[in-house]
Amino acid sequence: MSKINVIHLGIVEYEYGYQEMKKIHSTAVQSEENYLILCEHYDVYTVGQNEKEENFPVPVIKTDRGGSITFHGLGQPIFYFVFKVESPKVFYKKVIKSFSEVFNLLSDKIYHDFKNPGFYVENRKIASLGFRYSKNYSLHGVAVNHSVDLDKFNLIKPCNLDGYSATSLIKEGINVDKEKFKSMVVESILKNFSK
Repeated sequence: MSKINVIHLGIVEYEYGYQEMKKIHSTAVQSEENYLILCEHYDVYTVGQNEKEENFPVPVIKTDRGGSITFHGLGQPIFYFVFKVESPKVFYKKVIKSFSEVFNLLSDKIYHDFKNPGFYVENRKIASLGFRYSKNYSLHGVAVNHSVDLDKFNLIKPCNLDGYSATSLIKEGINVDKEKFKSMVVESILKNFSK
């Protein structure tokens, strides 16, 4: 595995973060290095390429990632992966392993669901995943609800799933500091992708 560069964008508008990810993708294809981008977005609903925007009662931005509708807001760290991918299946397994290891340290209630991609506590979604692949590199990534505004999130059905609602680490009583959580995830990603 080639070097992983970790980039902290801070709090940015979704469109800015998306454009930065695309620029970094172009750089990665040339340099053959990997980039992990950390950020948070101001409030926005985004919808993946597999969904029709008119299905939802809120304004949304159409994206080119997989998955359905989701909400991004403050208190939701996002981990964008611009990684060289030989096998999407192997890449995805390493992503899941990286987050699972951190979640398992924090709570034995959080589980990953392959059928409805994401991490859950019972029927409450705590993290969303959506990827796309271009020129052998990944785009997009994982959004984790740390302390995000759940009232805004629950105006929609998370990822258009019936019978599910959004939750957060803080709502579930998992009182980990947000910066500490991000550091734990980065450490886990660096470890699992160094193999």
